Amino acid sequence: MRKSLLILCAVAAICSCTVKPSDPKISIFSQHIETIAKQENISFAEAATLIREMGYGGVDVKENASEDQIRILDSLGFAHASAITYIYFTDGDKHEESLASIAWLKSHGFDRTLLVPGYFQEGFTEEDMAAVAGRIAAYAELAAKEGILVMAEDFDHKASPCYNIERLSVLFDASDRLGHVMDTGNWFFAGDDCLEALDKFCSRTGHVHLKDRVSAEDMSCPPTGTGCMPIKEVITRLVKSGYDGWFTVEQFGSKNMLKDSETSYANVRAMIEEAGK
Repeated sequence: MRKSLLILCAVAAICSCTVKPSDPKISIFSQHIETIAKQENISFAEAATLIREMGYGGVDVKENASEDQIRILDSLGFAHASAITYIYFTDGDKHEESLASIAWLKSHGFDRTLLVPGYFQEGFTEEDMAAVAGRIAAYAELAAKEGILVMAEDFDHKASPCYNIERLSVLFDASDRLGHVMDTGNWFFAGDDCLEALDKFCSRTGHVHLKDRVSAEDMSCPPTGTGCMPIKEVITRLVKSGYDGWFTVEQFGSKNMLKDSETSYANVRAMIEEAGK
């Protein structure tokens, strides 16, 4: 009975769901929708319909995601909040991969992407960092010519070229085309103050990942707005600064993704609305 109702909802949503101008720009990862489908033993389309009916209007999708998934998301009216591109510039020049990436982004209607640039080997040097910064700058320049914003986030891995404020500053100094994805929980992971980072990189910010953390001792990700991160302050500062992009909830590892997504959406929507008053 439940599955039949979900299928009917999916059909209705395909016909009627659109992002209204008045809706807050709250998005979610397509991987979270996959997790819901697995946990609830339903199809991806049914899981996506439930998320769309909650109010989520956008989705973050990995580059080269399943064409079937993209068609389902598009049919339900999800906006393309951001893509996620993996090009490991730490391994050397990736010109052909860069061109292929830009072609995919353009053909699928993404105007921005979060770049995951790989990981340094142990003992990397300042020269290694400068070389990677130059490769990323070249990719961002190529993408900009096609109207696509390449962005870097504070990635939660110590070997990442964009691990903390210091390394991101090197990347941004090398390119005025490179944008910033504000990831609240990753700054905490790196030991940096996320509000200090936001002040420093606010003008570069083209996308936001609202990742909460339980505590300094427990880095798991609870529903957004229920942990120790200053999510409300981040949203308020961004809204007051004139930011009009997407806020993507992030809760990888959730044991009840459907319920947690509902909680996160309600919390983030309330914070955005309050910040706009």
